[in-house]
Parts: sequence; C-alpha cells; structure tokens
Amino acid sequence: MTTNLREELKAKKQAYVQDEIISAAARLFAERGIRAVTIDDIASSLGYTKSVVYYYFKNKNQVLWEIFNRIHETWMADMQAIVERDIPPDEKLAALIRQHALNVMDRTEWTAIFFRDQSELTESQQATVSERKRTFDRNFRDTYAAGVEAGLFKDIPPVIMAIGIVGMCNQTHVWFKKDKGLSAAEIADHFTAIILDGCRA
Repeated sequence: MTTNLREELKAKKQAYVQDEIISAAARLFAERGIRAVTIDDIASSLGYTKSVVYYYFKNKNQVLWEIFNRIHETWMADMQAIVERDIPPDEKLAALIRQHALNVMDRTEWTAIFFRDQSELTESQQATVSERKRTFDRNFRDTYAAGVEAGLFKDIPPVIMAIGIVGMCNQTHVWFKKDKGLSAAEIADHFTAIILDGCRA
C-alpha cells in the first residue's frame, strides 16, 4: 500500500469518526440540553472512550460550534444555489421556501440546537451566528423585494416577509415527525403555496 493511499484511508476514517461524534452530540444536545451532556456521554453513546472524542475536539464548545458551522454551511449552500439561478422572483421565492422547509425537517435536532443554544457559544461565536442569520434572511428579503419591483408580489415590507417565511419554516423542528402525518415534501409544498398565494399582486 502506498503512502498516499494510507493517508487517504486514514483521512476518510477520521472524517467518518468525526461525523459520528458530531451526529451523536447533536442528538444528545437536542434531547437533554447541552449543559446536561458530557464528553463521556457522547463517547459512551458511540461505544468510544472519551479520549477518542478529545482526539478530535478539545472541548464541548468545539463540538457545539462545529454543529453550528455545518448546519449554516448546508443551509447557505442550498440557498445560494437557488439565488444564483436565472429564474423569475416568484419561482425563486418558491424554491427558497421549499428548500429551507425541507432542510429544517431533515435535521430537526440540529435546528433545535441552532435556535436554542446560541447563548451557549462564546460571545465571538454568537456574533458570527447572528451575522450569518442576517445574511441568510437576506436571501428571502431580496428575492421578495425583486418580486415587488417586478409587479409580482404585494408591496409588503420585504423584511416582514423574510421574518415570516423563515420563522414558519424554522418552527417545524418543534412538531414535525418523519413517521407521522404529512411528509416533509407535502408540508414544504403547502408552506410554499400559502406564501405565494397570499403575496401575489
């Protein structure tokens, strides 16, 4: 086995273990609250010793921060891909609403942490998260404003629409159950219809 191949396999294994740790931590943080969870708890849930967790993360804050980073990166990547599409504002807004609703329902535990545990981060981390949220909301605000300008939407303050849309989607983490009731896709479609039907000029 060549050195490059060994290094590649090692990197893949490390990434896999790191992903396992983050996923387990997210589940425990969501269930118990971050203050009630220890590094030992995270390790035990995976059948690891705490030294394995400490190999990848120096403390619980670093685990929590990585959860915040990953959910932001996923959400923003999906939003940016839609924003960059050359489609009319009403189609773009529909795509943004649907995708964000699906993203929240795909990872309800992560979303619960994202909106409940920001205060557990350092002041610098909290400031970064707040700025990221403003940037995220701007995708909806700017798209709605473009729709108003094009005569497609009612002249409602775009900031109000953005807050309403994002808030509606975000709250699904509280009540959505994958094995009960409507599917995530059905809920996302209903949310999209409610907003688009209500704001068309």
